[in-house]
Amino acid sequence: MFFHNLKYNILYSLRSKESMFWTLVFPIALSFFMFMAFGNIYESTEKLNPVPVAIVEKGENEAFTEVLEEVSKEGDDKLLDSRVLSEKDAKKELTDEKINGIIYVDSTVSLEVNGNGIEETVLSTFLNQYIRTEATIEKIAETNPMALEAAVKRLTGDTLNYEEIKLSDGNYDNLVNYFYAIFAMSCLFSSFVGISGTLRLQANLSTLGQRRSVAPTGKIGLVLSQFISSLIVQFAVQCIAFCFMKFVLGVNFGDKYPAILLLLLIGSAIGLSLGMFIGSLPKPVSEGAKMGIGTAISMILSVMADLCANGVKNLIEHTAPIVNRINPAALITDSFYSLNTFDSYERYCRNIITLVVMSAVFLSLTIIMMRRNRYASI
Repeated sequence: MFFHNLKYNILYSLRSKESMFWTLVFPIALSFFMFMAFGNIYESTEKLNPVPVAIVEKGENEAFTEVLEEVSKEGDDKLLDSRVLSEKDAKKELTDEKINGIIYVDSTVSLEVNGNGIEETVLSTFLNQYIRTEATIEKIAETNPMALEAAVKRLTGDTLNYEEIKLSDGNYDNLVNYFYAIFAMSCLFSSFVGISGTLRLQANLSTLGQRRSVAPTGKIGLVLSQFISSLIVQFAVQCIAFCFMKFVLGVNFGDKYPAILLLLLIGSAIGLSLGMFIGSLPKPVSEGAKMGIGTAISMILSVMADLCANGVKNLIEHTAPIVNRINPAALITDSFYSLNTFDSYERYCRNIITLVVMSAVFLSLTIIMMRRNRYASI
């Protein structure tokens, strides 16, 4: 009887146009329009490109010229986009904001900039590091000439080493948080399936519930078959949405696929168990009212997890961190973030355990509420 209920619950879920729209079509459509609106912002505003700079040669400085050639080489770690210009042309391009600075090369080097943005800071930091390195080499040459060669290799290597250090191979684009929040919302929208599924188990709310109430199956078996069947369908739905965002839109979620799939499974479970708990409450009685409660809770929790504005979750973290520890949507987005940023699974595992415990609590409360239902007649 358990597997019979499981089979037909799966078929019912697949045929439910409303649940398929809100848990599959709507998140995919939202992610598509969000990608169209924000997809290239990271490349154009956050990613640091080579800094355009003019080189004005007033004298010879072989050491600095060698360093300049290294940091201007084509490649992923290219720091400067340098061109040799006359002083007049360089000043004109600086005024026209075609370049971010002018480096004057002589026995000593100097820098001229017109602003104090990120690019100007990069130029200033690069030049200051070179000057400090040059001074250190000169001092070693005066005090310990025997160690000069080793010191030059070491210090020059440090000066040229602008390799980007990453904690993982994931995506550091802050805008990807919106896509994390879409998954959190989609998982919580599984509560709609949980609500409608629980209503079909209650004799006073549906004719199907009447037939099930007189069937020789315990309430625990009915609730678990409803939960497992809905979880199978919703997990498949989340996987389809993930594949769309990953392979069609090209959103970088990292490469820890087993952990991501587990997160989607547990995320679907928390949404379903929350919905089943709402559906088992004695009041309100109508399906519309219960759906309204589920919608309100899902949207409020999703907004608090950065669905509408990036930074809301961070604000809550600084003012009331306990809220983020019990908000399922925040736990889901934080799990995505930790997978995509850190090599350690400690934070991810803590979030997963919390979600599992919350799902178990909601499911247990649902079973208790369902077993307490008594009917005078069916």
